Amino acid sequence: MINLSVENKIEFFKFINGDNTISDLEKFIFSRIELEHQIDSETYLTLISLNFEENFDYAKLLTLVKNKIIEAGEFESWKLKKILTEFLIQPHKIDVNLDKIYHLYYGIYQENTERKYEFKFLGNLALNYLFWAEEGYLKTHYGHNWKSEYKKCAMNFDFYFEQLKDFASEILIALDKKEIEILNDGNYKITDDLKKRLETDEIYTLKHLK
Repeated sequence: MINLSVENKIEFFKFINGDNTISDLEKFIFSRIELEHQIDSETYLTLISLNFEENFDYAKLLTLVKNKIIEAGEFESWKLKKILTEFLIQPHKIDVNLDKIYHLYYGIYQENTERKYEFKFLGNLALNYLFWAEEGYLKTHYGHNWKSEYKKCAMNFDFYFEQLKDFASEILIALDKKEIEILNDGNYKITDDLKKRLETDEIYTLKHLK
């Protein structure tokens, strides 16, 4: 039986997401004695018996955490909230964060089956990612001058952010209210009202400075 506190779940989320290292996770595991009572005994013993130093098997640890400790839906929901929050508090990084949202929109590729965690409700954000501010695009079109062109684009980031921020806020609120719920099987639930507003072919048309 897994009954992790929210605080402890987040530490495992950070590891899965690549925010924390194996060393960070090791320190966390051995500093939280309450984990023994929040994770089933077999999984806990497997976790603490891992040798984190010599020839460490990263894939084995990741599989253990993802399959035995953390629910996929909860992790994907946390990751989505994290990226949307970063979008809202980092207008100066709108290009970077919209690119992350763009990848969430298209989900995780699965061979011979449908994509998992394909979040179509992100369309108004994802399909307005600032491709003209992307490094590869700028290098192709401006060569060695690409950095100066990027700085010109960055001067207008607030203008684009103001147009898109309400979409991010609405989705965050919906996630908190469970009006959008990410499931363990790679799908999600969304209320009919939100689906009608957010999952439409009529994507918001981004306005540009003249």
